[in-house]
Amino acid sequence: MFAASCARALRCRGKLRHTSAMCVLAAVSWAAFYVFLARKIFIEDKDVNRAASAVLPVLPQVGGGREHLAVDSTQSETTRIGPCEEQTKIVFISVHMAMGDVVTNILQRFGDQRNLTFVLPREEGDDNTGWPQCFQTDHMLPSRSGSYDILCNHAVYNPRIMNLVMPKAPYVTILRRPETQFPALFHRYRLAPRMGILASDPLKEFLTQPGEYIHRFSSLASERALLQNPQAYDLGLDPENFEDEDAVQALIRDMETNFHLVMIAEYMEESLVLLKQQMCWTLHDIVYFQPSFQARSHLSDYRTPDTLHAQLRKWNNVDVILYQHFSKVLWKKIHKSGPKFQEEVEEFRRMNAVVRNYCLRERGGKGRKQREGDLEDGFAPPVDSQLCEKIDTPVSEYNNLLRSRPDHYLRNEL
Repeated sequence: MFAASCARALRCRGKLRHTSAMCVLAAVSWAAFYVFLARKIFIEDKDVNRAASAVLPVLPQVGGGREHLAVDSTQSETTRIGPCEEQTKIVFISVHMAMGDVVTNILQRFGDQRNLTFVLPREEGDDNTGWPQCFQTDHMLPSRSGSYDILCNHAVYNPRIMNLVMPKAPYVTILRRPETQFPALFHRYRLAPRMGILASDPLKEFLTQPGEYIHRFSSLASERALLQNPQAYDLGLDPENFEDEDAVQALIRDMETNFHLVMIAEYMEESLVLLKQQMCWTLHDIVYFQPSFQARSHLSDYRTPDTLHAQLRKWNNVDVILYQHFSKVLWKKIHKSGPKFQEEVEEFRRMNAVVRNYCLRERGGKGRKQREGDLEDGFAPPVDSQLCEKIDTPVSEYNNLLRSRPDHYLRNEL
């Protein structure tokens, strides 16, 4: 099946995305592992086609303590069903320059603490699981058990294969306002010099004739994936369908059906608390602050004048549609969560402030043991230098730490 798919073409969404002849070679070397994985998955779950499912699986949601409200997508009311169980399987589609690395770090720490098995890139030191290609099994490091708990590195959304690798896992992603996400990405990946743009305002120059610059990089998949609607691309929409309204609406319907949560970077605390509730985690599981290695990448260093915003929205038309739609969806979820939700968000912010202040002192060599009173009402989250170090670990370096566990992965058999 895999070899045949490679020999023909692979579809993420919309137009066919052709693969090279090397795909066939990869299929041969991976045949045994893929058969083992497929047999294991189909034995456990014969129905792995998430897209065919009309109803989302009911995920537990935690309010206070370990009692939760579960929400069935077919009902408008919430029903209290007792204590919830911590969820340990998740697929996170990390969109570029949308605070995805922050969420990935949270998931890496969560899985590391529980000795879970990650879908990791094959290449050491990488944080891309096949990106910019459509996700396939030959992009990942095989596990000894054939099963996986967390997928959180950059990967192009491909539900057909991802559901095989991680059946029944909830899907989560994150979006960021295109007017800030695209300029940050444009500068972070140094796209202007790679396109030979020498103007004093390279982004403005690019937006004056984007089609011409796109044509120059038509053969380079990674640059093409970043230069227009990069968020929609990461979510599986082929660039040839960026002007196809039916394809865009099909993507939205797919995300509404298959994604349990679409986070919004501008509302990170609210998004993470929703994630915590749906996965029945604790606030300490989602604690974060801006790591030193990400600070320059994600903050608003690349401010663009309002005059460029209209051009940015027009050029990234699909990203704008996705962002506006799922921002409304997020706030509907928040409003349905009731008044206690905002109280939990405020508690989370206080906890993050304590962790951030402690870790910043650690960076400056002025760390001290956490003392009672670090937070109002005597509350203080568990925080130490080890937590600070893990938060400050780049995704690719954390991947190397995770892949070094010989009991999880078949590194020597590649």
